[in-house]
Amino acid sequence: MKICSKEKCTACYACLNVCPINCISMQMDSIGVLYPKVDEERCVNCNLCIKSCPNNRILNFRYPNKCYASWIGDLKKRKICASGGLATAFSEYIIKYENGIVYGTRYDKDMQPITTKCTTVDELEYFKGSKYVQSLVRDCFHEIKEYLQQQRVVLYIATPCQIAGLYSYLKKDYSNLLTIDLICHGVSPTSYFNNEINYLKMTKKISSITDIRFRGNDSKNYKLSLWDNKQLKYCKSAYHQYYFSGFLKGISLRENCYACDYARPERLSDITIGDFIGLGKDFPFEYSINNVSVVLINSVRGSSLFENMRQNTLLLYAVEREYDEAIKYGPSLCAPFPKHPKREKFVTLCREKGYVYAIRRVLKYEIYRRKLLFVFTWIVRFIRTKLKTL
Repeated sequence: MKICSKEKCTACYACLNVCPINCISMQMDSIGVLYPKVDEERCVNCNLCIKSCPNNRILNFRYPNKCYASWIGDLKKRKICASGGLATAFSEYIIKYENGIVYGTRYDKDMQPITTKCTTVDELEYFKGSKYVQSLVRDCFHEIKEYLQQQRVVLYIATPCQIAGLYSYLKKDYSNLLTIDLICHGVSPTSYFNNEINYLKMTKKISSITDIRFRGNDSKNYKLSLWDNKQLKYCKSAYHQYYFSGFLKGISLRENCYACDYARPERLSDITIGDFIGLGKDFPFEYSINNVSVVLINSVRGSSLFENMRQNTLLLYAVEREYDEAIKYGPSLCAPFPKHPKREKFVTLCREKGYVYAIRRVLKYEIYRRKLLFVFTWIVRFIRTKLKTL
């Protein structure tokens, strides 16, 4: 049974959540990418999966009416956050002042990225930081609907396609639902992430991992780092690390990401957040431009949330900017990320020999070249420093 075309499927889990007899499961294809699979012997042909797929519905996109450069000033709270820490600020407000529930992505005990709920401020530590991998939504939409029907305030922070999946599943507007989408470069399949981490654990002889980070307001920004509690076990810069580099270059994304309907100036959620790329390039900005978030207000509900959050959050900075500034330098606000020329070779090798072999084969010489360039640059800087002291 075909729910939507494979090239368009985002694995948002709307179909799985809506199926009344639970005959839909997510299964990996020949290259390790998740897609819904219908058990046709059990299927009753109600077509709810087709009707609930966001690819088969007309969605309500809106052009943002306000744009801000924003960040939280509490450096300790922001240390392992990506950009300005706005997701944390919004989540804290919902929990503290609305007695609400926040849904976002964290790692489970097996280091699988999962979408799950958070009801206390202490739990938010596990949700901090960018996770450059597809989160497993599972049956969360069921839970969210139940909380909404109980009149609980729910904040859902996710990629645009996952928010589209929730909206399509709910099929009606709930005034107590708030959504924040993350400006998305695309996502790598969960199996690639799992394979990479398992490979690193084996080759680096790492017995235990409790956290995996890609970004942060510290020296580990744009580095893949593996942690066992507070002990650093592995750390490598983005373009020297195979998984991270493959993700950033657009080699290992899901197929739908290369034709994403959500990578556009118009947005689907109440608020959009992400890196403010290009901040200050064309128009002066009196503060530091390092790791500042862009906040786009896309609805009346989003405007109310942002204003209330600002009034109740200490050390929160928000400087209004023109949206054109964010669009000009933020490629994911304009168009999908293009396929890398080595994408097809990667897919072929992945099908034949698996992800770990494929990504290392297609990126081998480029990674070596970058490492040599790094060493050469370091030597040149060292010599220049020494010469200045003579």
